Amino acid sequence: MQDTTAAGILERLSDLENHPDEALIPYEEFKVRDDIYYFTPGGFLYRKDPGTEEVGGFFCGYLTDKVGVTGPPASKGSLLAATARAWS
Repeated sequence: MQDTTAAGILERLSDLENHPDEALIPYEEFKVRDDIYYFTPGGFLYRKDPGTEEVGGFFCGYLTDKVGVTGPPASKGSLLAATARAWS
């Protein structure tokens, strides 16, 4: 079963034309609806489901190599914050 919320997150964050200067922070958790997501270095998206703590969560997909997961802590106006608000 595909996580349509995760697919939407990946699509939005891959939109470099509209969000060229946004940086994602590895392991920064963000809530969308009732689920908690985070990215690992390399742009892999995981959802933290109950019972998946030992394996790090449920793998949902990844960003292309054009989108970086780097940088200093994001501001409250970050793309992650905007993404979380868009699906909440």
